Amino acid sequence: MRPLRNRWTALAAALALSALAGCGAEGGGSAGDGSSAADQDTAAAPAELEGVESFYGEYGDYVTVMAAIQDGETTAEELEHPFVVQQEHVDSLGTWDGRNPVYDLTPPAGGNHLSVWQTCNGSVYDGPIVDGNGVHSMEHGAVWLTYDPELVEQADIDALALLIGARDYSLMSPYPGQGVAVSMQSWGNRYQTEDPADPKIGEYLDTYVLNERFNPEPNATCSGGVTTTAS
Repeated sequence: MRPLRNRWTALAAALALSALAGCGAEGGGSAGDGSSAADQDTAAAPAELEGVESFYGEYGDYVTVMAAIQDGETTAEELEHPFVVQQEHVDSLGTWDGRNPVYDLTPPAGGNHLSVWQTCNGSVYDGPIVDGNGVHSMEHGAVWLTYDPELVEQADIDALALLIGARDYSLMSPYPGQGVAVSMQSWGNRYQTEDPADPKIGEYLDTYVLNERFNPEPNATCSGGVTTTAS
């Protein structure tokens, strides 16, 4: 993780991201080439996928909002959804009380998280995972597919598992009570559908897996993380 430790009002200086120590391949993943997401502002923005919720507001993507913060155009507090730039490892802080982070969105689509990511090499989990680990996976560029086991038949779960299992930088887990059949999360974006066979599920994966516009940690790993479930 490239931490943003309590520097919302003076973020420009701290956003020399390439100079900061990130999570290494054994400790959270890093931009192996030393580049930062804010350095990618010349990359083309992705084509819009109808129905996707973006939490970046007027800035549109992670690269743009981080550049705006670095340039002093805005601060995290001024964003409608500050979680898109919140990347603390809460369990590494001296003030941590031992409780897992709680998110405004369920399932979450970004925010402060735990220091170890959930393994996301096309990983299919048969039980719920800890939100804070799943969020860290999304920080690495992964897409997290969740489904409500009360709303999705086993045959559809099996079909979704085949889709995720064939895709690196993705993971899937049940999320009881999420209230919608299938929810797709990546850093700062979400797509939800009541149809487990919705073709946009695959399109979302195509669009957002390792998408450089929404990837806080280019070249971070999806291997070697947590593989246990919460229940």
